[in-house]
Amino acid sequence: MSGPAKVACITLDAAEQSLLRQWVSQGLLPNFGKLLKESVTSATRNPEIIYSGTLWPSFNTGVWPGRHDNYFYLQPDFQGYGLRRFLPEHLSVDSIWNAIAQQGHRVALIDVPKAQLSRTSRTLQVSFWGEHEVLHPLTCWPPSLEQEVQQIAGTDPVGACDLVRQRPQELLRLKEGLIERATRRADLALAVLARGPWDLFALNFSEAHCAGHQLWATRDPKHPQFRADFRALLGEDPLLEVYQAIDHSLGRIVDALGRGAFVLVLATHGMGPRYDAAAALDAVLCRLDGLDVPKASGPIENVRKMWLQLPGAVRGPLRRLADLLYDAPRQRERATRRFVAIPTTDNCGGVRFNLRGREPKGLVEPGLPYQELCDWLERELLSLVNVATGAPAVARILRGDLLFAGPFRNQFPDLVIEWNHAAPIPAVRSPRIGELRVESPNPRTGDHRPKGLVLARSTDLAPHALEGAMALVDLAPTLAARLGVELSGIDGKPILDFLPQHTHV
Repeated sequence: MSGPAKVACITLDAAEQSLLRQWVSQGLLPNFGKLLKESVTSATRNPEIIYSGTLWPSFNTGVWPGRHDNYFYLQPDFQGYGLRRFLPEHLSVDSIWNAIAQQGHRVALIDVPKAQLSRTSRTLQVSFWGEHEVLHPLTCWPPSLEQEVQQIAGTDPVGACDLVRQRPQELLRLKEGLIERATRRADLALAVLARGPWDLFALNFSEAHCAGHQLWATRDPKHPQFRADFRALLGEDPLLEVYQAIDHSLGRIVDALGRGAFVLVLATHGMGPRYDAAAALDAVLCRLDGLDVPKASGPIENVRKMWLQLPGAVRGPLRRLADLLYDAPRQRERATRRFVAIPTTDNCGGVRFNLRGREPKGLVEPGLPYQELCDWLERELLSLVNVATGAPAVARILRGDLLFAGPFRNQFPDLVIEWNHAAPIPAVRSPRIGELRVESPNPRTGDHRPKGLVLARSTDLAPHALEGAMALVDLAPTLAARLGVELSGIDGKPILDFLPQHTHV
């Protein structure tokens, strides 16, 4: 092996591909632009609608969600009507990283979300140094690596970005922290590469994800939360500045890898303005079922509002526990209802039926009654109108049976709702429910979009663009195939356009 790594996988979490291409065309992202010219490129096909929570487990395992059991960090606990916190170690399928390491290959991972890697003398892993979703404190293998990480990169200068409020000084600190984090991430990557040679090296940049959620309105004059006066402090386009910091660090890492490495760069999915009606979904379901809508005030909601006003430094360490405590009083209510909204990311909505034989106190009979109720509820939800525009509030609804086929189908939503993201949704209306306001405590101004982009560069590949979109689950077996490893029992297949003839497996 020549160079620090034979195969390198660099992911740009939630980097919006339309912005990447726009800024490349303007010469603002020179390193990504160079890779575009030198690579085989393709759009990617992610899991439908609920992709933001299922994407990383599917990427890490090469299987679709119904086989790996994860769509969000809070999922139903079916021994009761509460929620359970889903952690990476709860995944039901082993990772490709383990499969490759078990074949004797040296594997190094840095901040790859939800990635499981066995701890051996041939593996290295840094987790939760600067990930978007902070599930654990910094974790390193081998343990002695933690001190080196602290010396090279320090502590994460950002932390949990969802604790940031839409205030100019806080947004400025976030922007500067993300730029600094992208720079330190490259420092850390180069130090790990120097420990090589590695057979497989993987690194994730989380900065575009955090920036897309919190900084979107700073660059979008059409966004209702856009403030022109913020620009004096934040600059003309804070999001571009973060992308440029990522681009600079990407260039440093790719240069260190050299031309001898196979380099795969994945922009996992995209970002756009956060326009949805997720906060009103459960109230809509209550009205559709002839129930009183839960009050937006009262002791629990008042405590929650006070909680959201606390500084991020106070809320951060207790955020996940607070989610579960806030949910506790709702468990008894769920047992009495035919269908409820269950947590998903806000770009979509999830509906769960209280199904007899599946839930402890099921009220909906399986079979035809369940299907008829699904049909009726789907029609009612599709009739919701955005009061501000008169356009449909819901773009489409998919059945869980189709989305999550596999052994864990019963642990997912029964209906998944894709909101119409074309315009803000201040309120929804339909003949059956009347009008309901959408009031969300979520500070995000940007949210997920489904399109991803993948680039593969190697001296044995001729640059060209592929038609259509390749499945996300095909990337895992492709990385393995570049090392001569065949993965069995997964949903994906190696992408032949990313392989030279002699590595087809």
